[in-house]
Amino acid sequence: MGKVYFIRHSIRDISYKHDESAPLTEDGVRLAQSLIEIFKDKEISGIFSSPYKRALDTVTAIAENKGLKIEILDNFYERTVGDWIDNFSEFAERQWKDFDYKLENGESLNDVKQRIVPAFEDLIIGSEGDLIICGHGTSFSVLFNHLTDGAFGYNDFCEMNMPDVFEYEIGGNVVAKYI
Repeated sequence: MGKVYFIRHSIRDISYKHDESAPLTEDGVRLAQSLIEIFKDKEISGIFSSPYKRALDTVTAIAENKGLKIEILDNFYERTVGDWIDNFSEFAERQWKDFDYKLENGESLNDVKQRIVPAFEDLIIGSEGDLIICGHGTSFSVLFNHLTDGAFGYNDFCEMNMPDVFEYEIGGNVVAKYI
C-alpha cells in the first residue's frame, strides 16, 4: 500500500476575512517553496488540494516540480466556523471537548468528520502510489483523529505548524509528523 503525505497549508494572510480566498503571506510563499526539497526524491503519483487559495498555493511549486496537475478535493475545505471569531483558541478547545458544538451557520467537528472521512476513503480506494493532499489544520485533525482511533487529539492539533507535513501509511492507524 502507498503513503499519503498530508500538508497543512503554509502561513495565511489573516488580514483577509474571506476564508476561501485568503492568500499566503510572503513568508508563507517562501515556506511553500521550501517543500519542494522534502519531496524531490519521492515518487508521487497524485497531488490533491482543498479548493481554498492558500492550500492550492502551498502545493503549486511541488506540482510544477513533479510535472503533476493539482486535483481539487471539494470536501477537504476547512471547517466552517460561521462568523469571524476573535478568540479562536477558546472556540477550538470547546469544539474538541464537544464534537457536536458549533456556532450558527458553522460546522461541528462531527460535521467535518462526516464529509472528510468518506471523501478520503473514496480517494484512497482506487489510488496507486504515494499521494500528497494539501489542506487545513482542523479538517485534517478531525481526519487524523479518525484514522488513529482517537489518538490524535486537541494537543496534537495545537502543535500543528504552517506548513506542516504528516505521513500516513494507507490502511494503518498512525499519522506521524514528517518534518
